[in-house]
Amino acid sequence: MLVVIIQCEDVVKRCSGFLCMRDFFDRAGKFAGYPDNVRYMSITCGGCCGNLLTPKLENLGMRLRKDNLSKDNVVIHFASCVCSDNAHRQPCPFMNRMKTLLERKGFTNIVLGTHISQKAQAKRDAGIYRQWE
Repeated sequence: MLVVIIQCEDVVKRCSGFLCMRDFFDRAGKFAGYPDNVRYMSITCGGCCGNLLTPKLENLGMRLRKDNLSKDNVVIHFASCVCSDNAHRQPCPFMNRMKTLLERKGFTNIVLGTHISQKAQAKRDAGIYRQWE
């Protein structure tokens, strides 16, 4: 199995993705329950409006075929910076478009979210931040 985290192209210029990576390796939050032998990689959306995600998905599909791996064994996580209000930005306005691109390329195991900080969760609970739906 492979977990692919899609980060926002703009946010990655100021966020290293460390907390998403840490939560993956600690199997915390949205990554709870993954077995130990799951591999991990991170890519960006390619920038607004997500058009440059398509060639990345095509490249990933080609690499999977060469390694005799199925897209059914790939789980795509939209990083929290893409799918929810947070300190970096509001939810991406192109979220549905990118989800459609993923599905057209055969990636159907899609999860919303990665790391959620305690401060961001408190703001969600207070109704200040909203989750993408």
